[in-house]
Amino acid sequence: MGSYKECRDETLLSADAIVVDHVAQCLHRGALKDLAEAGRIGEKDITATLGELAAGKKTVTASSGSRILCIPIGTGAMDVAAAAVVLQRAEEQGIGGTFDFAV
Repeated sequence: MGSYKECRDETLLSADAIVVDHVAQCLHRGALKDLAEAGRIGEKDITATLGELAAGKKTVTASSGSRILCIPIGTGAMDVAAAAVVLQRAEEQGIGGTFDFAV
C-alpha cells in the first residue's frame, strides 16, 4: 500500500497491526488520511515504523490468520537506504559499477 487509498476503511480498522514508514506522512495522505481526518485512527493505532522494526526497537508478531498492513508512503530516506543495500550486495558479488554524478 502506498500514497493512495487502496482498500476499505473496515480493512484498515480491523488490521491486527499497521506498519508505516513515516507516521505523520501516513496519517496526512494515502490510505489512512480519511480515517485520520475523521478521528477514527491516529498515532496510537500505528504498531511500528519500518525503521523501528529494522532497528529491533519494536516487533510485530504474526499468527495464523492475522492481518498486518504495511503502508509505505515513500520517503527519500527509504530510497537511499534501499539503494545502499543494493550497492553493498552488488559490490559483494563483484557486479555493477559506480560513477560520479558530479561529472
